[in-house]
Amino acid sequence: MKPTIRLIILLASIPFSLLNTSSAGPVKIIAAPQTQTGASERPPLDQLIDVGGYRLHLKCVGTGGPTVILEAGQGGGSDDWDMVMPEVAKHTRVCAYDRAGRGTSDPAQRKLRRFDSHTYIELRTGQEVVRDLHTLLANAAEGGPYVIAAHSLGGLFAILYTHQYPKEIVGLVFVDISHPDQIARQDALTSPEMARQRHDGLMQNREGVDIDEILAQVRALNWRTSVPLYVLARGAIIPPPADWTAENWAKYGAAQREMQQDHARRSSNSKLIIAEKSGHAIHQDQPELVIDAIKQVVNNARTK
Repeated sequence: MKPTIRLIILLASIPFSLLNTSSAGPVKIIAAPQTQTGASERPPLDQLIDVGGYRLHLKCVGTGGPTVILEAGQGGGSDDWDMVMPEVAKHTRVCAYDRAGRGTSDPAQRKLRRFDSHTYIELRTGQEVVRDLHTLLANAAEGGPYVIAAHSLGGLFAILYTHQYPKEIVGLVFVDISHPDQIARQDALTSPEMARQRHDGLMQNREGVDIDEILAQVRALNWRTSVPLYVLARGAIIPPPADWTAENWAKYGAAQREMQQDHARRSSNSKLIIAEKSGHAIHQDQPELVIDAIKQVVNNARTK
């Protein structure tokens, strides 16, 4: 396969749900933009919102501003934030959503291409995911400014969103987010065969997003910001997987910490917090840390 072609998934291997419109649940559908109102005036929301031929599930609660947007990790959804969202809602408006093909959201419309005797479906770019979120918030009349709290791969989408719409973002909370160098740093500590298997698994992901493209795009940005940024990093000691040596696993743990420190250096107004009792899912292992970080960033944004 030529490296310039972003088509790696055989049509025959794609779950049926990615190629068909999901059935509508007991939720109301909004198909057109509405006049935006302030966050303090908005009632609770739990709806499917049209973003241009397919619908994404959005739920929002609370009042006040700035509005907090919760961005899940790869393969996750709005329910990932169930231990965080209710407490944040006591402090300000907060919204969580399911990206295309996740939860009750429809799959995105993706192009099919035919090469020789095979039909392939295009992977989605980071810009397409950002466009979805921007359109979703506009069509739901959930006006900014926003604080984005993101987990894992969702953090890279948050970076891309902040870069594309910098005037909309007044704060960020990164919950053990991915780093554009993490694959390369993993590969340097494992065998070529392990690296190949890991890469294949990442590219054949449940959301159909182009991980290589997203990592490369964030790396190329060399992004910087002046908005308040809290970076939460895992701190729990986890035994090495069966295919890792203890020495290399310890080295990768140190590399993970260095990459989170790099994220923190990207803002002139940042704080790094080590979640000593948490693995990768800090928002579920120690949700109180994430809740407090979000509140601190919101308060910081309010004073400016």
